[in-house]
Amino acid sequence: MNSFLHSLKNPAHRARCRATFTALAAAALLAACGGGSDDAEPAVPTAANQLYTQTNLSTNTVVHLARNADGTLTLRNSVATGGAGTNTGADPLVSQNSLIVTPDRRTLFTVNAASNSVSAFAIDPATGDLSLLAHNATTGTFPVSLAYKEGLLYVLFQGSQTVQAYAVKNGVLGTSLGSYNIIGAGPKPTQITLSPQGDYLTVSAGTVSNELVAFPVGTDGRLGTALASAADVQSPFAGVFVNATTFLSTSAGIHALQALRFSAGGFTAINTPLVGDAAGVPCWLVVTPDGRYAYTGNGGSGSISAYRIASDGSLTLLNAQAANEGIAVAGDSWISTDGKFLYTAYLAAGQVLAYAIQADGSLTKVGAPAVVTTGNTMQGLAGI
Repeated sequence: MNSFLHSLKNPAHRARCRATFTALAAAALLAACGGGSDDAEPAVPTAANQLYTQTNLSTNTVVHLARNADGTLTLRNSVATGGAGTNTGADPLVSQNSLIVTPDRRTLFTVNAASNSVSAFAIDPATGDLSLLAHNATTGTFPVSLAYKEGLLYVLFQGSQTVQAYAVKNGVLGTSLGSYNIIGAGPKPTQITLSPQGDYLTVSAGTVSNELVAFPVGTDGRLGTALASAADVQSPFAGVFVNATTFLSTSAGIHALQALRFSAGGFTAINTPLVGDAAGVPCWLVVTPDGRYAYTGNGGSGSISAYRIASDGSLTLLNAQAANEGIAVAGDSWISTDGKFLYTAYLAAGQVLAYAIQADGSLTKVGAPAVVTTGNTMQGLAGI
């Protein structure tokens, strides 16, 4: 020990010790962060500040808009899907999530309702521009809503009233993992969405059956036996998971938003539905990334209603008309990942409007509308 302590007085030896310690510390830090001897290149971050919608014209296209720092929008370009839209409006698909971006921000999927197909696009990591990967035929009728999970794509078909599951790679639909009927008499399904853990796929069975349905998702992506809601949800149109156990659903039939508790047993009500804009029909729904505020897009009146979400999932109406532009059908909406801006597609006008979300949940319109189509066929909205 004495000889070791004596050696520390040697400047050269101290320098070697410092170098060794530094190297060991760096190696430990790399290991803790997942680094080390792996030769893999780090993932290239996808360009942020992009927004996408589909025209739903006979020759369907996806329109790409750039989101500026102040929230305003600039039209960039459009790319054909290879499929056909319905070329009718407003809101011919009667759905939410007809166009989605995968969580890794690398792929965009959109339905082509008139040609019963699904198109996939690669998102350029530098510019956000799209390039068509595949135009996929399906065996269902009238696809209207999509959900994605780790190489699996789920497609909701309003015409055949089924959900179909597919393995997907590089945008190409591969092995079919089954076609699943939606329980309930005469449903008109409007949306599918996955739970935060991806272990359940929920279906808003729509304006006829008044059913919310949850399918357990197996480890292979196949769906199990469906669970029906124990709560009375009048005309559920769109739903969003706030967290693993709290689910919000629009109740179009009673002009309201409803908070539900979700578990392996299905859905139960947290509180009574809260009426928003009584003159409107709340259909579309988005929730801020922090889970504090919810906004419904209302058909008829064209307004947007704002709600506060409590920690227990209960709701408070903030403003029945947080925004009202006097344009019919405030439809598909998307909130930026930083929670600063809400974007809403006004389907009857072919326009997308931007709103700044204030600290109290109120909305302030930003800039002029971005005109996407000259008609009223536009559907879907998703961004990065």
